[in-house]
Amino acid sequence: MLVFWRALSLILLLMPTMILQAAETEAGMEDFRAGVEAFEAGDLNAAKQRFQRAVDAGLRSPSLFYNLGVVCYQLGDYGAAESAFRSLLDGSNGALARYNLGLVALATEESAEARRWFEQASAESAPDKIRTLARAQLNRLAGGVPSSAGQPSIRGYLGISGGYDSNIAGLPEDTASSEGGVFLEALAAGTYERPVGTRSRLALDAAAYSREHTSDEEYDTQVLQGRLAWSETLAAVERGALVSLVKSWFGSESLETRYGIEGFYRWRECSLPVAPDQCGVALAAATVNGGSGFEAYDGQWYRARVHARKYLGPWRLDGDYSLEINDRRDLQTTSEFISVSPTHHTLEFAGRYRWRPDIVFGTMGSVRHSRYRDAHQVVSGEGESGRRTDNRLEIGLLAEKSLDSLWLVRGEWLVRDNRSSLSQYDYQRQTLMFTLEGAF
Repeated sequence: MLVFWRALSLILLLMPTMILQAAETEAGMEDFRAGVEAFEAGDLNAAKQRFQRAVDAGLRSPSLFYNLGVVCYQLGDYGAAESAFRSLLDGSNGALARYNLGLVALATEESAEARRWFEQASAESAPDKIRTLARAQLNRLAGGVPSSAGQPSIRGYLGISGGYDSNIAGLPEDTASSEGGVFLEALAAGTYERPVGTRSRLALDAAAYSREHTSDEEYDTQVLQGRLAWSETLAAVERGALVSLVKSWFGSESLETRYGIEGFYRWRECSLPVAPDQCGVALAAATVNGGSGFEAYDGQWYRARVHARKYLGPWRLDGDYSLEINDRRDLQTTSEFISVSPTHHTLEFAGRYRWRPDIVFGTMGSVRHSRYRDAHQVVSGEGESGRRTDNRLEIGLLAEKSLDSLWLVRGEWLVRDNRSSLSQYDYQRQTLMFTLEGAF
């Protein structure tokens, strides 16, 4: 006889009167039972491995995915837990899956998302015990932030990458290079977040990025960023604002200093034709000061962005549209004029498919139309003159493997093709990159 998990009570949610059964004759049952035994012995990592082996063997019972979700939750692997619970949404255990997805969202401090799941789990059609638990969580959220977010928190991120770029110029918007080379990248970021009321919080974050080319340090890039943000979670939305300071270098020279503000509004339910699970809008503006030799970049930068996300089984689909307006000084001499004040219209799409709890495949693409404010005037023989308009297409693929609850590895391939009305700005670019990434 199959046993159900004591984990049902350990994470507050679960119902010891409910047994999710699997057919004894299905492939993978031996690993499934071994996973249950490993969990009862307190060996969560072994339990996870056994459950994953059962999945790989072809077992598709609700009990397997439910128990896999529970052990991943306890190990802190929230992405894998979410994937496992989502596989139960369309079955008879959908209410229980929705409740657990709410807990996963609480653990990742996505209170608006958690509220959405708990509301679905508290529907009249849900079992009484699940409905009672879900309503208790909704009452807690209505009275303030979840208990897991009641204290200040610190989070960190580290990413180390290496790869090959066929166009290492670094500033292809204004100058293109046919030179390729190997590069190394590093990105480190940290966030300190503190509640300032029952529904609001402040966050202070900082990030440092560096890209170095082994063949030519002239194209090296460094960026430092700091932001102070306020956000508030309401019944159906999250809203917030932030101020930011960004400093960048190109080669050994100062490129830009940006002083910016941004406001955002996010809905957990969206009245749009495809009924996305999340959507939002953000408006941003910044004053830009170019460094010595880059004074042409002095000016203002503005951006409006809308975003939507949809979950379809193991798929997560994201779509974005952004309008970016630049009002810069531009480059002007006695013999030439070059505009660095484009207006960009960008449409982006990304899809991520969780093939297994620890493996994700993805694709991304974007189309961008750019029109520069004033016509270029260049010296004969150094390029074409006229109004610059660009059309850029990007297509990419990725594969991601979780090593444990903190670390993952990722491989990415990106192809970019830019077609310009001025031939000197035509370029193609391919990038192959491998990343080791950790979140703490």
